[in-house]
Amino acid sequence: MKHLISYSCIALLSFAASSSLHAQELRIGGGYTGSNVRESGNEKWVGRAGYQLGVDLLLGQRLFVKPGVHLQVRNLNYTIAGVDANGNTTVSSTEFRYTSRALRVPVLVGLRLMDPANDPDFNVYVMAGPTALIGISADLDNSSLSVTTRSTQWYLGAGLGFEYRFLFFEGGYDVAMTNVFEGDGINTNPKVNNLYIAAGLRFVLRN
Repeated sequence: MKHLISYSCIALLSFAASSSLHAQELRIGGGYTGSNVRESGNEKWVGRAGYQLGVDLLLGQRLFVKPGVHLQVRNLNYTIAGVDANGNTTVSSTEFRYTSRALRVPVLVGLRLMDPANDPDFNVYVMAGPTALIGISADLDNSSLSVTTRSTQWYLGAGLGFEYRFLFFEGGYDVAMTNVFEGDGINTNPKVNNLYIAAGLRFVLRN
């Protein structure tokens, strides 16, 4: 699966570089990110609010390719439940906060639902494709646990966006293809899906 996503990224970038493109646009924005934890296990990973800031380059007109680079901060809570001598969960538990900082690198293919030549001020678009999450740093406020965050996590996702004059607003959902951690330093190694809502400014570079 990771090889398939890598080949998809290369193919999309090659398409962007070699196609005869009618417009180019730079987008700067940021917003909310949420984490939907899969396979949280008995230790109960729970997603908390985070944020992202970044830039995207939109290549194309009605059909487009949108590569980007974003700083993403993800927050998760990690709870260790108390267990009695019989292995039953007790009411007492200990909660820790995990925070990671990474570069989120999507390469998406999109389609504007209306021809930009007919109404250049407003449009709606859909998009989908792979995303790489490249780790910068991570902290878990529990020194008794030793965990290593994967250097790269892979996602496949889709989204919907609106644009009006020099503004854009979009949201999407990315499904995790890889786990968060490497090795066996922690009993539960979740996959964490990513939800994002972002807004920002559009700068037309070429008509």
